Amino acid sequence: MKDAAKRVQAVVEDLIGVDLGDQRLDFRAGRIVRRLAAKPAVGFPQALVTSAELEGFYRFLGNEKVSAAALLKPHAEATIGRIIEHGTALAIHDTTALRFGGRGREGLGELSRAGDMFFAHICLAVSADGLRDPLGVLGIHTWARDGSPTPTMLIKQGVKASLTREMPSEQDRWREMVVDVEKNLARQALLIHVMDSEPDDYALLCLMQNEKHRFVLRSTSDRRLDAGAMGCKPNEKTRQFMSCVEVRAEREVKLSRRGRGVVGGGSKRTKPRDGRMATLLFSAAKLVFERPKTARKDLPNTVSVNMVYAKEKDPPDGLEPVDWLLLTSEPIDTDEQILEVVDVYRARWLIEEYFSALKTGCAFEERQLESKSTLTKALALFAPVAWVLLRMRASSRSPIEAPVSNVLTPIQITILKSKTGIPLTKRSTAAEAYLAVARLGGHIKNNGAPGWRVLGRGYHELLTLEVGYKIAKRETCDR
Repeated sequence: MKDAAKRVQAVVEDLIGVDLGDQRLDFRAGRIVRRLAAKPAVGFPQALVTSAELEGFYRFLGNEKVSAAALLKPHAEATIGRIIEHGTALAIHDTTALRFGGRGREGLGELSRAGDMFFAHICLAVSADGLRDPLGVLGIHTWARDGSPTPTMLIKQGVKASLTREMPSEQDRWREMVVDVEKNLARQALLIHVMDSEPDDYALLCLMQNEKHRFVLRSTSDRRLDAGAMGCKPNEKTRQFMSCVEVRAEREVKLSRRGRGVVGGGSKRTKPRDGRMATLLFSAAKLVFERPKTARKDLPNTVSVNMVYAKEKDPPDGLEPVDWLLLTSEPIDTDEQILEVVDVYRARWLIEEYFSALKTGCAFEERQLESKSTLTKALALFAPVAWVLLRMRASSRSPIEAPVSNVLTPIQITILKSKTGIPLTKRSTAAEAYLAVARLGGHIKNNGAPGWRVLGRGYHELLTLEVGYKIAKRETCDR
């Protein structure tokens, strides 16, 4: 893809293969996504232009023949095509809560004092090279809590953990997503699954190792080691063992600012923090874990996995030090391999950026839809639009200076130069183009880096001006 027009067109092209069992619905899907891609940050009435289009859109979302899975499928398949071109990609998994003001939406339940809410578990594909180019969304699983007792709730109420082992759990979503995306990829390329600490689950580790899936995930469990296999002390656990392992590498890294989280926001690892530079020390070892007493009895007695331990050196007074236990399938024989594992894990911040593109750049949580069914279908339509916005922003921040032609057409360069006063040329960079788009959306240079909302607004304005420019040129030629 050479320019922004092709990036937007990619959203439409990803939807060309949609099969809703009705050609009229397929045509309607393409028309709707064109409108939403052009105006991602505005409300449906503004994006869909006419009352007839708006009414048709609501009928489309309410049609039982239309499913979120069918709407997302062509984009996911196109994402797989982009992964195959690279050969190897990171599959970054995470969950976000989507909150909507008011109450009473069908299928959402009452989960938040601020209103209705449901969860989306998303797998985002990113190139495994140093560019970390977002390649698209591989899968979305959604659910809402209806008040039914969960295994965690029952255990807190005194029920034995052994009696809850076979119950469905939200924890299952991590394993189910891995199975789904690997099945769809059908080993046409390689994935490295990247996850934060919530999926630190013995059953998931066994699945990954048994199926030879590649992964890097953060651990929070201080698991018991198999003393017979490792020659360590009886009943010795992970942290005690890793604290005695030789430091192999040291690196200064920039820790990003962390806002208040939605899921798991009460733990130390998710508390808000300011950005800072930190010096990290790294050690690594191959570990063999015993099966926990709470795990299913049909799982193997032990599982072997590589671990990289990252510990902050001399953290500032009063601040929680960085302390990462990273479980991985990747080799850890050399210092370079250890640092590569860390770099893979640090790439997971891109899915947080994707959530911001979805919530702010596409204003998804402001959508006035009245049921989980219609909201999840809208989510499937907006998923590739948020990907386009993320890819534009990622290109502007790449350590390798990409040319302006990677994100803008010649016409768009002319428009931005005229409207913003920024002296863009064919030799400008993608980062300069990104700032020009944000300026068009109202960004003021002294206000810091552009946010998602101003980027979405600027992108919408640029596409609108481009359409007007082409119409004017065509009329001139007609004369």
